[in-house]
Amino acid sequence: MPHTPSDALTVIAQLRARPGKEQALREALTALVTPTSREPGCVTYDLHVDVDDPASFCFYEIWRSRAEHAANLETAHLQDFAARLDDLLDGELHVRFLRRIAESASAIPVMQG
Repeated sequence: MPHTPSDALTVIAQLRARPGKEQALREALTALVTPTSREPGCVTYDLHVDVDDPASFCFYEIWRSRAEHAANLETAHLQDFAARLDDLLDGELHVRFLRRIAESASAIPVMQG
């Protein structure tokens, strides 16, 4: 994982699909990954799905600054996605803004099997 500045912004965004909209939300979220990952200031933009609930999604993001994250929210691809939220989401989009206060000394490899 690349080194990130200690003042980097971590964003956790949680979304739940409306019943019957799970695949549509998954596709819409997946389509955000490539263009957002290329935005200035984006260090990490990872999409996750709950292993026990395929309607529940989470973005784990790291941005160099809050200003760069805010600028990303104004991009065409995110504005287009935001216009579809009422149709796709069951409930609200939940977003948390965090600042890392400690990190591991080294990455631990994920064991397969």
